[in-house]
Amino acid sequence: MKLTLQGFIQQLSKTIPSDRLITDHLRTLAYGSDASFYRMIPQVVIKALNETEVRTIIELAYKYRTPITFRAAGTSLSGQAITDSVLVITDAGWKGIKISEDQSKISLQPGVIGARANLELRQYNKKIGPDPASINSAMIGGIAANNASGMCCGTSQNSYKTLASMKIIFANGDVLDTGDKTSVAEFRKEAPLFLKSLRDMSEEVKANEELADRIRHKYSLKNTTGYSLNALVDFSDPIDIVQHLMIGSEGTLGFISEITYYTVDDLPNRASALVVFNSSYDACSAIPRLKECKVEAVELMDRASLKSVEDQPGMPSYLADLSDRATALLIETGSETEDGLKENISSIYEALSSYSFQVQPEFTSVKSEHEKLWKIRKGLFPSVGAMRKAGTTIIIEDVCFEVERLAEATAELQDLFKKYNYSEAIIFGHALEGNLHFVFSQDFNSESEVKRYSDFMDEVVKMVVERYDGSLKAEHGTGRNMAPFVEKEWGEEAYDLMKRIKHTFDQFNILNPGVILNNDPKIHLQNLKPLPVANVIIDKCIECGFCEVNCPSKDVTLTPRQRIVGWREIQRLKQEGKELSKLNELIEEYNYYGDNTCATDGLCAISCPVTIDTGKLIKELRAEKVSPTTQSIASFVSKHMNSVTAGARFGLNTLYFLQSTLGNNLIGGLTKSLRKITNNALPRWTPYMPKGAKPIKQSKPTNESGLKVVYFPACVTRSMGVASDYKTNVDTIKVTEKLLHKAGYQIIYPDRINDLCCGMAFNSKGFIKTGTEKAEELLGELKTASNSFEYPILFDMSPCLHRIKDYLATLNGEYNGIKIYEQVEFIHDYLLDKLNITRQNKPATIHITCSSTKMGLEEKFIKVAEACVTDVIVPKDVGCCGFAGDRGFNFPELSESALSNLKKEIPENCTEGYSNSRTCEIGLSEHSG
Repeated sequence: MKLTLQGFIQQLSKTIPSDRLITDHLRTLAYGSDASFYRMIPQVVIKALNETEVRTIIELAYKYRTPITFRAAGTSLSGQAITDSVLVITDAGWKGIKISEDQSKISLQPGVIGARANLELRQYNKKIGPDPASINSAMIGGIAANNASGMCCGTSQNSYKTLASMKIIFANGDVLDTGDKTSVAEFRKEAPLFLKSLRDMSEEVKANEELADRIRHKYSLKNTTGYSLNALVDFSDPIDIVQHLMIGSEGTLGFISEITYYTVDDLPNRASALVVFNSSYDACSAIPRLKECKVEAVELMDRASLKSVEDQPGMPSYLADLSDRATALLIETGSETEDGLKENISSIYEALSSYSFQVQPEFTSVKSEHEKLWKIRKGLFPSVGAMRKAGTTIIIEDVCFEVERLAEATAELQDLFKKYNYSEAIIFGHALEGNLHFVFSQDFNSESEVKRYSDFMDEVVKMVVERYDGSLKAEHGTGRNMAPFVEKEWGEEAYDLMKRIKHTFDQFNILNPGVILNNDPKIHLQNLKPLPVANVIIDKCIECGFCEVNCPSKDVTLTPRQRIVGWREIQRLKQEGKELSKLNELIEEYNYYGDNTCATDGLCAISCPVTIDTGKLIKELRAEKVSPTTQSIASFVSKHMNSVTAGARFGLNTLYFLQSTLGNNLIGGLTKSLRKITNNALPRWTPYMPKGAKPIKQSKPTNESGLKVVYFPACVTRSMGVASDYKTNVDTIKVTEKLLHKAGYQIIYPDRINDLCCGMAFNSKGFIKTGTEKAEELLGELKTASNSFEYPILFDMSPCLHRIKDYLATLNGEYNGIKIYEQVEFIHDYLLDKLNITRQNKPATIHITCSSTKMGLEEKFIKVAEACVTDVIVPKDVGCCGFAGDRGFNFPELSESALSNLKKEIPENCTEGYSNSRTCEIGLSEHSG
């Protein structure tokens, strides 16, 4: 295989640039992990940006017989998105979305995140059918390729049932667009034998009544084990058969370059209730009655599930008082109208009237209460992940039974947990469909533990298949995890049919080999992912990939998940004391890919199921690199902030003068040359670099209203004034003063204002002690200025405020009563009702910084903007700007990648943008124009 791979790469390098052909140790290792508990390290990772490139890759793989595997988000749980050959990444560049005029269809490229598609459809009260729990991170390519379903879609609204058409690239490079009549006609001419073989299989199955009935029965349940054999029963036209076989095929039959779904209604009126029964039998027996009602979702949670989250913040207090046998159903219903919603709730109460409950059920349509209930359900998987012993992995299995036998099956599963000593295991799932998930932690570091897992899974398979004739995989896909058991579930005849399908589509077995069909009865016990103890900040990471959607470096270097994978491997090699050359190489590569290009913005923690902030790990690693020399420099700077900011103002004014004298091209070329000569030691210059701010002159009180506010301008604001593209010559400090005075406020500046700093600039570079000293110094001055926090305190940089809030969270209440705000929240809470605002008839774009997002200020930012202009634009595909203080000056590729979608999301008639971080604004201006 090595020679064929070399030839493949050599030919491919003629069309795909080297920066998208990844072969270094760190990044191939990082991409070797998906959300499953398996790992295979690819020999090369290819970042393919468009359909032409994928077609070239497939054609060359076909020619050189080189195995290839496709991956979108890598949130798959069964080992279907990993390979030791060629891994093709199709996330960046595959974001196309088209909605039909009547909103009945939506066409999506594989890199579109499921929630992003729903965001586009929300304005029409529509959504896509599939609703996996990972929808905020999972991409359409994986959702379709796994036939992922979820809590509401069941078997009626999954990808198979809501498919309208798709574009497919086959193993030999042929392309078919099933939604294009011309493409279909050409394909019928070019591939008659291929289509005939599928037609023959379909007719053969339909003629075999026993097999056809078997297939229909299997798909009356949720089922993603093996190929979608129902396509052979449900359709006669081979084009329909082709595209429906592609659903759930996990990249083993072809590549889906675009899929068009029929949209489904997103009901505007919803209500939820947590109904706690006395036993799992009662809860399960109620499900057939609920199926007769208009319910959107019914989620089952056993007592162990509820116990795992009862101590978490925001959970209902009654969870701790439930009996040992208590089992809950989380029920959601929806309607087009409020009256219809009331009718639905009434019918549900009627259906459950014969049961007694441990807590009186009550439906709520209040958004905050609704979210609180669903937080219970969504917190189950991560709660077990967070509680597991360091060094163990978390396993989530996914089975399905006939609803009528769900209670019996649930009890039997619980008995198996006891037999194999999985005392922390929990059971939850989509009860309407009989779909159960069970989660437990597993140590794979010894042969005895691997055998325990193997024996347990053998019994689970036997129970599900032989006793209940259920599905071994209901929605997570077969992958490598259930590949050894596909024949056991389906039987020899159906399994042979699956092998014929694979050979018909992929005769040389180059597309994701080993997945779904595998002759090795122990493949599910091989390539198990090591999870060594590495650092307390990241040891509970389950490598699910949910964090990646928010990461500004995801398309340029590494994601938070990949940083964790890399650091774990470095620690493993250190602990074992082997492969020192590989260890040194990984450490060297990690400096750039792991450390230098991490924005440390902490947004990864928002979408992480166990709230891991990978940025904290990177800051800790930076602290370990601090030398006595650099520490002394940091200490000197911290004690001379007045001189430092004055020096910064002088430098900025000098550059601004040169810019206005020499012009952008000349000054840009000069600074670029200097940066090159110094090996990028000098920060980069940009035309949006501001001139120096004007020194603060504390203004006299202008009113006698008694309104007072302490105003703390950040060191960045005290340094940076207006840029050449500004429409005013008034800098942030002066604008803030004018606004506060108009609202009737007397401004109080802290003493020694020019010496103060929140400490973030030091803390983020690893100077933790210095950062802490500056935070303490600032808080002391703010306490004095605010008369022991009698007056509110205004920060004019959102990141600075968040830094201080973070620091306060580590203290023991010394600063209780402090009222601190950044600009947006202060304007919203204190100024809007005191100002006469003339709303401008024009658009404005706003960028909600990472710190604002983490502080939950999105809605307030939008409301403030709406008070000022008629059209507020919030770019949908833009998160963290990647500027990260000084990163944008030293590693501009980070901001360039993070903001690559910004310009195209801003209308041509929009000429103004607003943020609440001065450095972020530089990057935002640069990449939006």
